[in-house]
Amino acid sequence: MRIGKSMMLGAALVLAACGGKDAVEDAEYVEATPDLAGTVLEINGEAAAEEGAALIAEGFGVNQGELNGQGPEFLESARVQVKALNSALKEAITPIVELVNAGGAEAQPGDVRVYGPEDRANATFRFTIKKATAARFVWKLEARPLGSTDDAAYKVVAAGGLTKGPLSHRGRGTIGINLDNLKAVAPNTTGQGKLMASFAHTAGNDKTLAYRLSNFTPNPANHEAVTGAFVGHRRQPSGITRVRVFGKYSLKNTATTAKENVFATLRHVPGLGGRADVYAAGGDIAADKYFVGSACWDRQEMEKFRILRQCTKGQPMTSCVVVEGSELGTRAACPADMRGEDAPPAGDPNDGTQEPDAPVEPEPVPGDVTAEL
Repeated sequence: MRIGKSMMLGAALVLAACGGKDAVEDAEYVEATPDLAGTVLEINGEAAAEEGAALIAEGFGVNQGELNGQGPEFLESARVQVKALNSALKEAITPIVELVNAGGAEAQPGDVRVYGPEDRANATFRFTIKKATAARFVWKLEARPLGSTDDAAYKVVAAGGLTKGPLSHRGRGTIGINLDNLKAVAPNTTGQGKLMASFAHTAGNDKTLAYRLSNFTPNPANHEAVTGAFVGHRRQPSGITRVRVFGKYSLKNTATTAKENVFATLRHVPGLGGRADVYAAGGDIAADKYFVGSACWDRQEMEKFRILRQCTKGQPMTSCVVVEGSELGTRAACPADMRGEDAPPAGDPNDGTQEPDAPVEPEPVPGDVTAEL
């Protein structure tokens, strides 16, 4: 809420400077723009900086805290994937916020407002938003090379829509980001691939999120490209979160540094701690085998329990055997409601079903990054 109110205040000041009826009318467009707080994925709101999800009210940026590699393996590895996703959201949303807060929108026929063009460090951006119905707004963010004056050089780098709820920047909507298009106009951009997402918020500011990644990475030099689905939600006022992510990394307790395909579900309860369950295959794991694992940690993210088991495909999990050297602590050391037996996710990169207790179902995730205007 603090972020949304801050953004509304900044936008209101800009619009007020313009004065008159147009300023009041533009406010409904501003309130229908996406923001980071409503779209980023969170594992632990108490440590959101490490996940690239801590928002700074004044600049609406992301505090990119560094992972230190010292935390629980399953948690740290999931954070790498979450931080990559959130960094792409920041890449798309920050220019929108800056353009809208600069004001001076050009009104065009058909209930359309155009903000910009405006030069940033890597490209020239233009943001267009249209009022499609009384509550539904659709938008696109375009970029062209710095120095270009040719409108034909613009490429759509992000697009989406929002059906407004009772809170500003909240409701039901979608966002798509095309990093390949951004790189085409700004060659120094490191990201590649596409990120499509849908979101839904409740009146109490709960949020449910669904993402589909296509050959996505913020930097192929240090982050393996991912194609697959992520989901997550956060409930308020409790702050309880659940997420499911997928990525490639080398599990501890495997023979080499070959990267396994690791699927992870994580749950965090503020003031208590969290738990992760994983399913892993490929890499050093034999073709007829897979690994399942569980871990928990306290509120300081000190790992209290960890276990990894090797299982045989087609056999019951009761036949799984503990991977040598993988055990740490006991389940009894976990927070009371996180002591259950292994509950690994399905090893399906395209599984877009929501985690248990999701507060609301979002819209279907777009199949591609396409503009509705």
